[in-house]
Amino acid sequence: MDDQVFETYRKASASFMQMQQDLFKQWAQQWPSASMEGAGTSSEWYQRIQKRWRDFATDSLNMHRESLDSMYKAAIDLIMQAFRLSESATPDDYQRAATELHRKMFETFKEQSEVQLKEMEKEVEKWFQLFPTNQTAERPH
Repeated sequence: MDDQVFETYRKASASFMQMQQDLFKQWAQQWPSASMEGAGTSSEWYQRIQKRWRDFATDSLNMHRESLDSMYKAAIDLIMQAFRLSESATPDDYQRAATELHRKMFETFKEQSEVQLKEMEKEVEKWFQLFPTNQTAERPH
């Protein structure tokens, strides 16, 4: 059962990471090239886009770092709790501790998955703010 949970969590995390990589590829393709500036695009507009991009990338990386920190902390807590199982004095104590460990493990996986989903929603929302749908209206010539 634990293997199935870990495999499902691993697949969900890998899928989340792949989705982020795909988004970054899309963003990189959308990034205005230096040739646009020479083609009548104002340098002020170009600098605004650069600032938006920088802020977006920095926020995204900070959010990702915080998520990883949280996941590592949760994993360390679970490992410490697993090692405390050997301290059980009776089989009943062991069973209670093991049941609590499983409950906490499932709870942690659920929480981390929810956090990742919310982060992805924030990323997509920021992406849409970064590049408005009507770019030509904002781009002075």
